[in-house]
Amino acid sequence: MSLRGKSTATIVAGGALLVIALVLLVGGLSSCGSSPRSWVKDHYTSAGKRGGADVYRTTQNVAKVTKDLTDAWKPADRLTDPGAVFLRYRDDLVVVRPRTGGGTEIAVDDADRGYASSYPYVGGWFGTYSGRAEGFRGGGPGTGK
Repeated sequence: MSLRGKSTATIVAGGALLVIALVLLVGGLSSCGSSPRSWVKDHYTSAGKRGGADVYRTTQNVAKVTKDLTDAWKPADRLTDPGAVFLRYRDDLVVVRPRTGGGTEIAVDDADRGYASSYPYVGGWFGTYSGRAEGFRGGGPGTGK
């Protein structure tokens, strides 16, 4: 492709548009993080660890935190309990719950450890990443004979 016949202003304008597009693309990608875990880390205040899970806090309410996270990262499964919202991702389990005194606590754990620690709530609801537990219970009478 030849630049002959193109004005310097056209070339500069095209280059400027390309640079702006790249900046917007990189900015958009970096703002969403590379996983639900990194997204939470980038958007909320760390409060340390509990039982292996990374814990974060915010003054926002549970509904807002849950909406923002699920808009950025669609979970494979979700369970809303009166005390918390459980979000299952491929590698992580995120628990969003209200804090005593206001605000929200977000706990991000490894999927397996998170499932084990949250089993009283999610057991029988969350299955493997490919689907809910109910889909893996087998058939009726006579199966496996």
